[in-house]
Amino acid sequence: MISLRRIVTVLVMVYLLLALLFAVTGGARDAMMSIFNSRPDEFWFTMMLIGAGLLLLLLLVENAHTVALRRNVTHYEAKINELKAKLYDHQLEQRDQSWRTGGTSTPRPAEPVVTPQTAAPQPQAAPGSIARTTMPPVRPLEEGYDQDLPRTTVPPPSAADLPPSAVPPTTIHPHPTNTPPYPNDRPAV
Repeated sequence: MISLRRIVTVLVMVYLLLALLFAVTGGARDAMMSIFNSRPDEFWFTMMLIGAGLLLLLLLVENAHTVALRRNVTHYEAKINELKAKLYDHQLEQRDQSWRTGGTSTPRPAEPVVTPQTAAPQPQAAPGSIARTTMPPVRPLEEGYDQDLPRTTVPPPSAADLPPSAVPPTTIHPHPTNTPPYPNDRPAV
C-alpha cells in the first residue's frame, strides 16, 4: 500500500526534475510555453506557484506523519508502563506469598555432586637441582585453634604517656571464636 507521504514525495521529485529541464533546455521551455500560450514571466510565475504548493503539501503531509508516529509511540509507551506495573504487582504478590509460607517461590537448584579427587603425581626433581618445598596445609578453624599459636607481646609506642585505662592490650592473638573473621585472616579450607 502506497502512503500519501510517498506519493507527495514522488510528485515533488518529478516537479523538481521538470523545473530543472525547463531551466536548462530552452527548447523544452519554449515548447511548454507554446502549449499553454503564455509569456516567459507568466510561465515562471506559474512554475513558482506549483512548486510552492507542492512544498506546502509535502510539509503538511510530513507533519501529519510525524504526529501519527508520536501518537503511536505514546500509545506503546503507555502500554509498556501498564505491563511493567502489572509485572511489579505480580512480583510483590509472589514475595508476599513466599513470606507467608516461609519458603521460596522458586525451587532451589540441586546440590552439585562432589567427586573424590585422586592425588596428582608429584614431579621428580632433576639430579643436582634444588628441591622445592611445599606449604604446609592450612588448618581448619575450630574451637581452640589458637591454642598452639605463639603469643607475642608488643608494647604500645607511647604507653607511658597514657593512663592505665587507655593502654591498649599488648598481647596479640587471633580474634575470639564468637565474632566474624577479620578481612586479613587466613581462609578456612
